[in-house]
Amino acid sequence: MAPSLDASQDMVVVEIPKLGKEAAAKAIKEWSQPKSKITHLIFCTTSAVDMLGADYQLTKLLGLCPSVKRLMMY
Repeated sequence: MAPSLDASQDMVVVEIPKLGKEAAAKAIKEWSQPKSKITHLIFCTTSAVDMLGADYQLTKLLGLCPSVKRLMMY
């Protein structure tokens, strides 16, 4: 009774940015610098190639400046 492809895609769109936030928050904490020093965000996923906007969602979830340069890699 696995979820349909559409249902799986709907979950991925929500959950992948959350997982990215967890990983990025740990990295930022280890870095010990203010988030205001972040100038670029590189987001890479092998899940859901058509998941547009995950980099933007992660930027918002982390509270980064909207001027941060974003690169999405699939």
